[in-house]
Amino acid sequence: MEEIVEKNKCTGCTACMNICPKHAISMVEDEEGFKHPVIDQDKCINCGLCKRTCPVLNTTSNKSLNKCYVAYNKDKESTLNKASSGNIFELVAKKVLNNKGIVIGASFDKDNKLNHIAIDNIKDLDKLKGSKYLQSNLDNIFTYIKENINDKKILFVGTPCQVAGLKANLKKDYDNLITIDLVCHGVPSPKLFAKYIKELEIENNDKIINYNFRDKVSGWDTYSNTITFKNKRITELHSNNKYMKLFLSDIALRESCYDCNFKIGNKYSDITLGDFWGVNKYYPDMYNKSGVSAIIINTEKGKNIFVSIKDDIIYKDCQLDEIISGNPSLRISGSYPNKRNEFFKDLEINTISDLSSKYVKKVSLFKKLINKGKRIIKKVISKG
Repeated sequence: MEEIVEKNKCTGCTACMNICPKHAISMVEDEEGFKHPVIDQDKCINCGLCKRTCPVLNTTSNKSLNKCYVAYNKDKESTLNKASSGNIFELVAKKVLNNKGIVIGASFDKDNKLNHIAIDNIKDLDKLKGSKYLQSNLDNIFTYIKENINDKKILFVGTPCQVAGLKANLKKDYDNLITIDLVCHGVPSPKLFAKYIKELEIENNDKIINYNFRDKVSGWDTYSNTITFKNKRITELHSNNKYMKLFLSDIALRESCYDCNFKIGNKYSDITLGDFWGVNKYYPDMYNKSGVSAIIINTEKGKNIFVSIKDDIIYKDCQLDEIISGNPSLRISGSYPNKRNEFFKDLEINTISDLSSKYVKKVSLFKKLINKGKRIIKKVISKG
């Protein structure tokens, strides 16, 4: 089977599928749960447009303003608590929606599958809020954007490779398009998450209706996973959650994530958003128990967007290296685990609990006590 790009480099961004003039490309899930382009040779006319569009094959270094801020939304803490960090995304999204525009981001459907969707009403904005730690399904969203971009202001939010794929597919910049990418550790397999959800539902004999990866009930910097069933709710510190342990161990990431092309120095978005981990070290007066954002302005368009929301936020200038110190994935990719192939074979037959026990490094009791002490100190500082 002919490949557009080597499988281990493909990000699954769908740029090739959406650009194909003969609709000869479809995104097919592989044995690990990740989608890759497959060409229907009977429809293909060998025009080469897919290869000329692929952002991985056509990567170029981009100049970025790298103007950085530490910030959080001035709004009530109840609003902040619905977001993962400082709730900057909501302010940009509302600007677009109030201008009769469209906001596109990742949202779970009723079956707990993650898809990029388009909204045009502020009442639907909560669907797009919060972190989702798995790869979203883009389907034909790039084609949808191309069909509406001339008439509507559009905000697209996604991972760095998804933004790069969108820009590659559109072939040019549009004044009506705003793009935000997120600080990305890498995307774990949707197959892993689906298995986790299924096991939770069987174990609890109940249907999951909502999964919150970043519940701040235990604090922003010691966040929890909260699983809402039809009849009950379970909350667990992310450091104790088996799915999160597997995700953060890098064992279940897409292969392209181990050599990501879209780090600092090759950003295609107007703005990069993430958590400002380590804010207490650099700007203790900016610490907010409900979340603090790191903002990186990449383009002049991004600069103008920041100016339009700055009266609604508490912010300070900061340095890029200060943000990177708490978010090393902005600059470097995770290492390819030696047992990754073995893990995905085991995924077919073992439970999430067994997988976590086998593939996640154990933390010593001493280190657990040290980490617990750090959490207590953080809480004391925040209350002080």
